[in-house]
Amino acid sequence: MPRFVTLVGLISLCVVAPPLSAYAQTSSAVSTARQTSATLGFLTSYRFHLNALRLVSNDDNFVWDTDFGGDMDVFDLQYVRGNVLVNFESIVGEQLRAIDPNQGNYLVDLSTWWRTGVGDSELGATFHHVSRHLSDRSKEFAVAWNMLGVQYVTPVQLRSWDLDVGVRALKTIQRSFVDYTAELGGSVQALRALHTRVSLMLGGELTLVSIDNSERGRDQQLGGRFEIGARFPGGAGVGEVFLARERRIDANPFDLEPTMFTMLGFRFLSP
Repeated sequence: MPRFVTLVGLISLCVVAPPLSAYAQTSSAVSTARQTSATLGFLTSYRFHLNALRLVSNDDNFVWDTDFGGDMDVFDLQYVRGNVLVNFESIVGEQLRAIDPNQGNYLVDLSTWWRTGVGDSELGATFHHVSRHLSDRSKEFAVAWNMLGVQYVTPVQLRSWDLDVGVRALKTIQRSFVDYTAELGGSVQALRALHTRVSLMLGGELTLVSIDNSERGRDQQLGGRFEIGARFPGGAGVGEVFLARERRIDANPFDLEPTMFTMLGFRFLSP
């Protein structure tokens, strides 16, 4: 029972109340590389993912949210590894046509991870870049930002639950058309095997973005996500289906208000 309470508490950190249960545009989980086993060498491992989510929204600019990407260890010195992570997200609506991609968001993380020797936990130093673009819409200026900071990831075993916990703190070093000055975030994913071919999946995250309120006259922004679903291991990868609730920071780069979404989605992951 105490371990179950701890599990609920960890998930609750990411889902404090309904207005907070969501997914931020500046997402902590999507740009956190998973832990890897120590393997001395060059280009020692890689992982990829492909997601598609159907959004429940009254805005015809937001109908589907798709993204794909991956990360790879460029070098591994056993105690230290260098990782490159990239992700491309496309927002698809139906404003101009039945299938109307209206946003393309690019993310690149360059990280150096230190295996701490405490279980499988890792501490990383990260350069984080995000660039946002409109499709078939007029925009002559950049919407982008660069950050530097640290991340920490660790697996946790709670009875029959396998958890992956990650936290990050980033400071903005360059920005264009955004008022972000720093980002603090955390994520938890919990898996419990129900059968050899299916696991229950719970996940959540929070992202707090500090703001230079002299630019747009707004306060710090809070976003996050909670999801529940099932994971199905396969021969060459993993499939997931899930229901999610999210609060997205600046879903529209010109809108100063967070946007709430309910989503039904699927995800494919390499092992």
